[in-house]
Amino acid sequence: MDIIRIEKTNNTPSVYIDEANMLCRIEGSSYPEDAHEVYQHVLDWLDRIQYNTDAQLVVEFDYDFLNSISHKKVWQILHSLKQFHNNGKAVKVVWYYEENDEDIMEAGEDLAELMNIPFELIEKN
Repeated sequence: MDIIRIEKTNNTPSVYIDEANMLCRIEGSSYPEDAHEVYQHVLDWLDRIQYNTDAQLVVEFDYDFLNSISHKKVWQILHSLKQFHNNGKAVKVVWYYEENDEDIMEAGEDLAELMNIPFELIEKN
C-alpha cells in the first residue's frame, strides 16, 4: 500500500495520501499555476481504489487560501467521493478552517450542502 507525499510550496498545498489507512490530507494555500498537476494525484488515486476498498475513506482539507481553479479541483474530488458514497462505500470529508476565516468556512459549508455526503466542518483555534 502506497504513501504519497507532495510537499507544499508557497502557492500549492501539501498532499498526503496513506492508502493503508484510506486517508488523504490536503493542507496549505492553493493558488497554483497548474491546479491539474497538484490535484491529479488525488483524482488518480481515487479512480484506482474505487472498486478495491471497503474501508472508510477519509479526505481532509485544511486550506489557508483557495482560489477558484483549486476550488474546481476540490469539487471534482468531492464528486468522486459522492460516487463512492452512492455506491455504498463509507466516506467522510473533514474541512478545517481558521476561527475568523469566513471565506474558507463558507466554502466548506457550501460544498457540504451541495455534495450531501458525510462532511464535518472543524474550526481551528
